[in-house]
Amino acid sequence: MTTRFISSLGVLVLEIISYLGEITFIIISASKKIFSEGLRRKKLVLENMVKIGIDSFPLVGIISTFTGMVMVMETAITLKKFGGEIYVGGIVSLSMVRELGPVIVALIVAGRVGASIAAEIGSMKITEQIDALEVLGVNPVSYLITPRLLSAMVMLPVLTLMANFLSIIGGYIIGVYIVHIGSGVYLYQSFEFIKVRDIFIGIIKAFVFGILIIGASCLEGLRTSGGAEGVGNATTNAVVNAFFLVILTNLILTAIFYFL
Repeated sequence: MTTRFISSLGVLVLEIISYLGEITFIIISASKKIFSEGLRRKKLVLENMVKIGIDSFPLVGIISTFTGMVMVMETAITLKKFGGEIYVGGIVSLSMVRELGPVIVALIVAGRVGASIAAEIGSMKITEQIDALEVLGVNPVSYLITPRLLSAMVMLPVLTLMANFLSIIGGYIIGVYIVHIGSGVYLYQSFEFIKVRDIFIGIIKAFVFGILIIGASCLEGLRTSGGAEGVGNATTNAVVNAFFLVILTNLILTAIFYFL
């Protein structure tokens, strides 16, 4: 029993290492072509910016606003016991800027855009359109992955900044009109504890998350096989793996910035 468990664990570890290696290879290959191919394919880049950024903004905005509202209510309940409810704004804004903002945006984009990318590339793989691109002398990486990667690098940080702002607005509404914190006090506390370093950390996280989401989604799309069922499996795997990578990477980055 113990031997079987160790063997299964070893296989799992090897699969994870192999998967991470494949994602790293795809990301590096696509990154090398950003300046040579990505900027040349401006139309594709702009189209993907719209899909990743503008089309995702309504959902990101609503969820971020509601998250700020919920956090203010939950935090105020605890801080009221110690008479420190005036610090609610600072705690919520700092938590969103450094931690929750980038993660929430990444999970929304992974679920909404990552699944779409995996399904689109997977369908192209099944119908042999990717093979046709290679026959025509078009590099599939530069055509399919590089524009999406460049778009995610730009739009994830932008969405994160917007999410942070809207979460503070949502928190302000609850903090002032429900918790009855003074308007000036709430705004002062919200921005008093936020430093440039905190905003920078959030942007770096969003930038890295965008790369990982595109890498995981494109990899699953390129690995698709087995017809319509395979496309469905690729879509599911893309979202699940992107979620896992975002949470794991967030832990690693948080630890790095903590010690720095």
